[in-house]
Amino acid sequence: MSGDTPRRLHFVLGKGGVGKSTLGAALALAARRRGARVLAIELGAPGGLSRSLGDELPGPGTIVEAPSGVALVWFDGAAALTEYLGRVVRLGPVLDKVFAHPLYRAFVDAAPGLKELMAMGKVRDEFSLHKEHGRPHWDVVVVDAGASGHAIEHLRMPAAAAETFHSGRVHRESQRVHALFANPAQTAIWVVATPEEMPLREAAESVERLAEAGLDGARVVVNRCRPVAPDGVDAALAGIEALPAGDAARSAARDGLLLAARRALGWQRIQEQGIAALVEEIGTRPLRLPILTEVTGPGLAELGELLWAMA
Repeated sequence: MSGDTPRRLHFVLGKGGVGKSTLGAALALAARRRGARVLAIELGAPGGLSRSLGDELPGPGTIVEAPSGVALVWFDGAAALTEYLGRVVRLGPVLDKVFAHPLYRAFVDAAPGLKELMAMGKVRDEFSLHKEHGRPHWDVVVVDAGASGHAIEHLRMPAAAAETFHSGRVHRESQRVHALFANPAQTAIWVVATPEEMPLREAAESVERLAEAGLDGARVVVNRCRPVAPDGVDAALAGIEALPAGDAARSAARDGLLLAARRALGWQRIQEQGIAALVEEIGTRPLRLPILTEVTGPGLAELGELLWAMA
């Protein structure tokens, strides 16, 4: 990888609809443009990340290369557990019958945190994979971790498992995975929101829950921000309102301009109030990303550059 940016693992999460998959794709492409070998991972079924990178994914665990040069894969916890047991428990054809049995499926679905733990182990395995001479197979791994609650359950599970199992293999492996996720020199967690009350509130709660799980330093990104209005805008609008009405056409044009400007100002002030409340709660200023009319090609590249500057 060119440049002096260290090899990193990135998790992107947030409330549905805030653009987290698009930002994950932008981050992956920015790393690829810098010469990195990049793996983009979706937790759960393929969705926005693979669509943004322009490729369709086969079954879980199968890595494909998108036209952009970014490798893509999706991981499913149940499939990861089946794969693991297939390697460890050598029962041949009998094991396939066990996996197909309804009792096995019920056990996997009911076991608290088991699927999340296995999926996180797969992420760690890909990140830690090395070629000859110690060179990493992937310079950068970007994980679209999904909606906030789903993502946090995945991220907190290694620490929870290490605490639950006081010794043995599960304890040791879970400790290693958690240590990677909690290491800011290796891992960045991006919490994405839009400048509205509910997404901002969820972002603040996500930062708090991550910190409770020993995952401090999450980067908060507020996507689709309106530009801040210049000083004197209220006086300028008052001056426009004071102008003589003129004929009906000019009066209608003036009134339409004033209405549009005041609506935009109203939304911009709601945005600033919400972001100020977020800063007060989490203690740091978020990265603001602008509203873009195009989120493919040049637009995606612009987002990636803004993100990578903070990475």
